[in-house]
This record gives sequence, structure tokens and C-alpha cells, in this order.
Amino acid sequence: MLEDIARRYGLLAFLCALSFVILFSENGILDYVKLRQQIDRVERSIKVLEDENAALLSQIQRVQNDDQYLEDMAREKYGFIREGEKLYRVER
Repeated sequence: MLEDIARRYGLLAFLCALSFVILFSENGILDYVKLRQQIDRVERSIKVLEDENAALLSQIQRVQNDDQYLEDMAREKYGFIREGEKLYRVER
């Protein structure tokens, strides 16, 4: 009878220790969950950067191939005007 109690509690202690090691040790489940979350964050960042990169590549192609777009950009960004046009600035 005493042996049965010792076996049961021994098994219970072993299972508790094993659970603790699986959960909290290096490369345990908690580390896995943290790494998975970090991977998800990095993948989202990569997606945002890829979208931004695609938009910039599209803009580069428009600048290289679309003269009207290039002119509009120069007018807006640098305040260029065509010959014969007058520029009026309104300050608030």
C-alpha cells in the first residue's frame, strides 16, 4: 500500500516536473510561442515593406515612361512653372 502511494505521488511529481520542463525550459512551448509571435511580426513587416517597394517601383516606372506624370511631380514638388505661366503664392 505504501508502495502504491509512493508510485502515484512519484508519477505525479515526475509528470509535474516533465510539464514544467516542457513549458518553461529553453526551447520549450513558451519559447516556441514567443518565437512564433516574433516571426508573425517580422512577416507583417516584410509584407508592408514589399507593398511599399512595389508602390515605389510603380512610381519609378511612371517617372521614366510618363512625361505628364513627371511634369506634374516637378510642378508639385519643386514649384516649376511653364514658360509664360505666372505663379501666385497665397500665404495664410
